[in-house]
Amino acid sequence: MVSQRRAPGRAVRHDTEHTIGLVAPYLRDGDAVLDIGCGPAHVTAGIAARGHDAWGVDIVDVRESELASFALYDGTTLDFPARRFDVVLLAFVLHHVPNELKPVLIGEACRVCRRVVLIVEDTPRNAIDRLFSHRHGVRYRKKIGSTAAFGFYSQSEWEALFAREQLAVVESRALSRLCRDWKQPFARSFFAVAPCPP
Repeated sequence: MVSQRRAPGRAVRHDTEHTIGLVAPYLRDGDAVLDIGCGPAHVTAGIAARGHDAWGVDIVDVRESELASFALYDGTTLDFPARRFDVVLLAFVLHHVPNELKPVLIGEACRVCRRVVLIVEDTPRNAIDRLFSHRHGVRYRKKIGSTAAFGFYSQSEWEALFAREQLAVVESRALSRLCRDWKQPFARSFFAVAPCPP
């Protein structure tokens, strides 16, 4: 069910276009795309509007954009066959996943992906970043009724996790603090990883 809300404001539209801009170079005509943890689904709907078979999944339904294809999931297991999607996106999702389950969800993302898994994350670089990231995580978990532990990783910590999971990092890039909403000047990074071979 789509929330009955007004059209997204300028900041949300800017953030949505920024995320789509990161994803777009990895998309080919007609790709099937899975947006894990799609939230309000603005990004998912934007990808679908560009002619892709875009699916959104999340642990709760907080969609504000119409999606032809949406499903709830349990936070770790994706109910899709292996290699169902060309591209899988995890945008600002993994920091809400308990640390011990992060590799599980990444493994599932790789399982259902044929070509590339794209990850956009808040990646704290100093104590102030960590404080604001932690506060954001606490607020979000309260909003969705979760009590699970969670954590934010730095860019190098994500790279180390990908190496432990034997994933090839195609791209790892620090993003500008001002790439999204200027009122949230958080350190962020973008990653592209090759899925596990079939």
